[in-house]
Amino acid sequence: MPGVPTQTKPTRTRLPPEARRSQLLDAARTLIVERGMQAFTMEALARAAEVSNPLVYKYFASRADLLGELVDREYRRYRDQMRVDLERADNFEDIVRVFVAANFDHHARGNILPVLLSQPELAATIHEQEKRGNRQVAKFLVGGMADTYRLTRSEAEYLVSVASGTSIGAANFGRGVASRRAETIESTLRFIFAGIKNYVDSD
Repeated sequence: MPGVPTQTKPTRTRLPPEARRSQLLDAARTLIVERGMQAFTMEALARAAEVSNPLVYKYFASRADLLGELVDREYRRYRDQMRVDLERADNFEDIVRVFVAANFDHHARGNILPVLLSQPELAATIHEQEKRGNRQVAKFLVGGMADTYRLTRSEAEYLVSVASGTSIGAANFGRGVASRRAETIESTLRFIFAGIKNYVDSD
């Protein structure tokens, strides 16, 4: 009819396969962070990504397959960022700061990785990667602690364990005071280094 605007159906942007796969994983990440694991379905993902159900299944055979790939991607990103930050560290204090900040980021509200790892079947998919990564981190920190403060390996292992527990506990506390992240990290670092100094000076 004259004068009546014609409504056109929105067209879906064609993306290369890898870009589409990444877009679906990004949409899944946002959906889970905003609504939780229980609300996440392949159909909900299709709606959020504004694509058809068949297109979602073209890239991921099932919900489990998609979540498995998502947790693997997020864990690799977490480790890769830590590696980049460690390359910038000039001394052991900087190294400890990187790990403390990483703990705060890991436990921060809006971070999907803890949500995914709270699901046993998803945690199992990266169990070997996580175990290997934790061993590497522990070895790195223990060596740095022993060299910096001239400690035995046993002493360094003890202090790294205490410092790690302090950092994780502070990061959990920090979830409730996200606006004071930097201040809380600095307080945590002062506490850790004061404890190390007290231990070293007592010998």
